[in-house]
Amino acid sequence: MTEHRTRSRMIRGLTAIAAASALTAAGLLAGPTASANPADRIKQVEAYLQTLEMEAAAAHGRVHDAEFALDQLNDKISRTEKRVQQAKGTLSDTQSSIGRFAAAAYRTGGVDTSLQLLLAENPQQFLDQAVVLDIVANNQNTALRKSQVARLKLAQATAELDQQRAQAEGVVQDLRDRKADFDQKVAATQTYLNDLKEEERQRLEEERKRREAASRAAAQAALAAGSSSSSGSGISANGGPNDNGGFSSGGSSSGGSGVSSDRAAIAVAYALAQVGKPYSFAARPPSSWDCTKLTAAAWAQAGVRLTPYSYVQAREVRQIPTSQLQPGDLLFFFKNGSHHASMYIGGGQIVEAASPQSGVRITSVWNPWNVAHFSWAGRPYG
Repeated sequence: MTEHRTRSRMIRGLTAIAAASALTAAGLLAGPTASANPADRIKQVEAYLQTLEMEAAAAHGRVHDAEFALDQLNDKISRTEKRVQQAKGTLSDTQSSIGRFAAAAYRTGGVDTSLQLLLAENPQQFLDQAVVLDIVANNQNTALRKSQVARLKLAQATAELDQQRAQAEGVVQDLRDRKADFDQKVAATQTYLNDLKEEERQRLEEERKRREAASRAAAQAALAAGSSSSSGSGISANGGPNDNGGFSSGGSSSGGSGVSSDRAAIAVAYALAQVGKPYSFAARPPSSWDCTKLTAAAWAQAGVRLTPYSYVQAREVRQIPTSQLQPGDLLFFFKNGSHHASMYIGGGQIVEAASPQSGVRITSVWNPWNVAHFSWAGRPYG
């Protein structure tokens, strides 16, 4: 019995040491848990949890990109399949004429080599033989020329269809891999949450509610003050990264906006109205959001269409320097494995659907995470 108790104490001790080592390696503990300040400890937990959730969000964005690529490719395949069927129909029609011509030629003493070529059943064989025989130069009638064109179109469409189907198989496998990566990152986040002490989870929830209330208050203040309808005067990017990898000093130049301030005000007002709502990887607007569904829906209120996938959306806007940021402009974050978008609302702040812990919130445009992951800013056309 004594030996059993001793072994149990040793196991518990080793487990505690291993857990503390893992947390220290993750940057969560500066020293033993017992001596950590509870407030500092929660900040460290929040920071690491945000890292895990943003990694999961990035993986989710990569899944969306693969889904979009597959949808685009399937559309191409569908169109190519129609071309193949049309080419087959045209060839069938011309073959009827060719058949009558062949019968007549047979009755007059046989079929020449050009006609034999046109009657070949294999489109690829036809293409190979066409290199050798210049049937166009021969004295063929209209039916023969139509058959030649129909066979060429069929062979080209068939080859293109085979290529697209092979490409689709690769995209499907890529999609599976990205989904597996996303599932693993979500599981890692949940495991980390489950391993926290109950008191830590409670403090996290209290902090989340506090930030949510603060974001709601900030959103209401912004709407009440009319900052969402600002034309850009007095707006500063507050020292954000510039296009040379350094930092801009801010400013309020319109820079030839390409979008009216009235439309931008509508987009910002809609985004601010979503503050406090939850973030979800399976977002169902307007009850829950992810980052690009929020920016796309906000600009849709102003009549500007954006695709709710981050890389696609980032290509649908006109890139601008951060010194020219105005309310409604979008910021994209793709560095260091990130995959995120947010909306500038003026005064050095953004509104964003950040993560499951943060939900839709207002935060500083150049907080440390944003500075480390920022790629470029863009202004929607419209």
